[in-house]
Amino acid sequence: MSRSNRRQVLRRLGGAATAAGTFGFAGCMGNGNGGGNGNGGNGNGGGNGATTGTTGDTLEITIGCPTALSGAFAPNGEAERDGGQLAIRHLENDLDVSVDLVTADTEVDPSVAVERLEGMVVEDGVHAAYGGVSSAVGIAMGSWGSDNRVPFCPHGASDDITGAECSEYMFATYSGNSMQASVAAPQMAEQADDWYILYSDYTWGQTAETIFTEVLEENGSNVIGSSAVPFPADDYTSYLNTAEEADPDGIALLVAGLDQRTSMNQLLSVGLEQDYTIAMHQLEDVNLWGVGQEAAAAIDVASQGWLPSLDVPADWISEIREMSEHEPYVRHYMGYTSVDQLVRAAVRAGSTDGEAIKNELEGHEVESERVRALQPSEESLYWRAADHQLVQPVYASAGRAVEDMESDPDRWFEVIDRMPGEEAAGEPSAECEL
Repeated sequence: MSRSNRRQVLRRLGGAATAAGTFGFAGCMGNGNGGGNGNGGNGNGGGNGATTGTTGDTLEITIGCPTALSGAFAPNGEAERDGGQLAIRHLENDLDVSVDLVTADTEVDPSVAVERLEGMVVEDGVHAAYGGVSSAVGIAMGSWGSDNRVPFCPHGASDDITGAECSEYMFATYSGNSMQASVAAPQMAEQADDWYILYSDYTWGQTAETIFTEVLEENGSNVIGSSAVPFPADDYTSYLNTAEEADPDGIALLVAGLDQRTSMNQLLSVGLEQDYTIAMHQLEDVNLWGVGQEAAAAIDVASQGWLPSLDVPADWISEIREMSEHEPYVRHYMGYTSVDQLVRAAVRAGSTDGEAIKNELEGHEVESERVRALQPSEESLYWRAADHQLVQPVYASAGRAVEDMESDPDRWFEVIDRMPGEEAAGEPSAECEL
C-alpha cells in the first residue's frame, strides 16, 4: 500500500493486528462499548482493538483509495486519488481532523480490488474508502465493505450500484447511467430521428444501451440498431461500418474509458463526423484530450456527471492543477467529494466506526460549502436514504468549436442542458434492498 501524509503507522498496524485476529477490523466492526463515545483514542475503545480514532479533540481517520493506478484507467484513478488529497488538505485546514490517505492499485480487477481493500483495512487501519473507477470493481468492493462494515464510495456509474447490487455501506458518488441519460437523450432526440448505438459489452454499457433506447424512444426517436463491442476494444472499424450501413441520422458511442478515445479517433479517420450526429455517454474530458480538439468539436451531445467549464472556484481549479498531473475533470471532483463527505460524516459522528459513518451519510443533505461550490446551483445535494445515491445535477454538453476552446485549464466542452438532481434521479429502484 502507498500512504500519503505524515501519521504514525505502527500504532494502526498494532490495532489492526488485534482486530484482524477475530476478523473485527479496526474502526470498522465496532466494539462492545459503543465505539462512538469519543474516548477510544486512549486505548479503551473496546475488546477488539477498535477505536474512535481520536487524540484529545482531534479526530484521526484513515481513508483508503483502492483504484486503477496502472493500465488504461490510470488517468481516472490518479485523478480520483488527487482529488481526495486536495480534500484532505482542505479538511485539515477547516476542521480539527487528521487524515491519512492509503492508496493501492486495483488493476481494474474485482478480485484484486477486494484483496487490496481488505489489506488496507487489516494492515493500515482504513476506516472508510472510495474509488474503483469501474462499476464492476466498485460493486465488488462495496459488497465486501458492507459485509465488514467499511463505508465505501464507488466511482462507477452502473445503475446496478443503486439497484440490484446496492449494499448497506456503499454510497454512489457518481451519477448513475439513468441520471445521465435523462438529460442527454432528449437532446439527442432533438438533433436526430434515427440512432444506431455502439456500447461496451459489460455491466455499465449494457445498462446504458437499455436506458438510452428507452429515453430516446420516449422522446420520439428511433433506435434502428445496436452493437455490443467487447471492452476494451482496439479496433472499432467493423462496428462503425455496421452502424453506417444501417443508415441512421446519429451514432451513439456508449463506450467506456479510453474506448472513447479509440472510437472517436477511428470515427474521425473515416470522416463519419461529417455525415452523422455524434453522441457519447459519461464523457470524461481526459479521454478526448488524448485525441485532440477536432475530436471534441465533433461531439454534438454528451452526458457528463461534472465538467470543468462549470462556474466553480478558480482556486480549486488552481490547486488541482498544482498537485495533479491531469487537468481538472470529473474524476477529481468525484475523489474530492467522496473524501470530503466520508470525513465530515466521521466528524459529525465523533467516531471512525463504520456504522457511525454510514448512519451519518444516509439521508444527509450536503452542507459542505466547498462541495456545494463545485455544483453551482441553489438546489440541495443529498445522499438518498433508499439507495445511497448522491442526488446532484447532471449535464448534457457539446464540444465547443476549436477556436472557442480554452486552455490553462482545458475547457473543450460547454453545457447545453442541465437537469436538477431530483428530476434526474427519479424513483429509487425497487431492486435495491438496503
